[in-house]
Amino acid sequence: MTYIIHLTVFMLIVNIERTCCLNPPQDLKIVKSQLLWKPPEVDEDLRYSLQYKLDSKAEDKWYNVSSHINKNVFNITDEFYGALFRVRAEKGNHISEWAISNRVNCVNVNSCAPVVNLSEKPGIVSLTLAHMDQSLEKEHGEHLEFNISSWSVNSRENPEEDVVINSKDYIFNDLESGQIYCFQVEYLLYHKPYGKASKERCVFIPETPEAKKKRVLIYGPLITCFVLMVCGFCIFLFCKCKSNKRVQSVVKEWFQPFKLDLPDHYKEFLSSEFPVGLAPSPSIPSLQSDDFIILKENADVEENGQEAEQQKTEIL
Repeated sequence: MTYIIHLTVFMLIVNIERTCCLNPPQDLKIVKSQLLWKPPEVDEDLRYSLQYKLDSKAEDKWYNVSSHINKNVFNITDEFYGALFRVRAEKGNHISEWAISNRVNCVNVNSCAPVVNLSEKPGIVSLTLAHMDQSLEKEHGEHLEFNISSWSVNSRENPEEDVVINSKDYIFNDLESGQIYCFQVEYLLYHKPYGKASKERCVFIPETPEAKKKRVLIYGPLITCFVLMVCGFCIFLFCKCKSNKRVQSVVKEWFQPFKLDLPDHYKEFLSSEFPVGLAPSPSIPSLQSDDFIILKENADVEENGQEAEQQKTEIL
């Protein structure tokens, strides 16, 4: 037990000695898409190790980006959005404490897209826009705009329309009921596209009560007129049939069943009577062809015997 305590104290002393003589990197900051820091001292033998993690929780694991590099700059790519970086200096067996950066925001990468929320009503769609973070708005202010693209899926006659706004809310009015409308938003920075476009958001526009009433008023009379026309035609045809024999013959031809012309041998076969025989009982053994011959011979013998006896009787 004493040995373990001594070993632990020794390791702590070694770590303190390794870190006490070397300061961490200075002025660690993110400028645009680069992570920059200054060396703690002017020394060409200094090296740096760089790590990152995507969450700010203390228990989260740090992942290595590079080790023992002699540069004091790192280019941030899009996959590091939301990450925290830390850098330490190294010289021989000496290492410094970690210097931790701020979080990577949308202003540092080119992969952010507006967040789009939709709400629909009959004839109306309301868009509420938001940022993934507030860095772009803080950095560029009024020069940051939203470009909203909208189009109708079901109607090819309505081309894609673009609307550029500065606010985070926009309402589309007078949309056609029963149609599907899609929306996509991207950033405009100094009137030029920036970042990525949002995902397409599509919504079905329900019918207004007025549209339902209008549909009933339009289709109701049309269906009624069609039914009346069919009934009138049937009455006219009936009256015409009663008074005109020619029309009667034509109508009979219309409603006459379809005639199927069969070959003569089919007709002869279908019109003939089929023999009705008793099915053989499973308990009675079947007769073979030899059995029929024997039975026939026995019947002939019996018949000849009966004739002979009859002749004898007549002679007597």
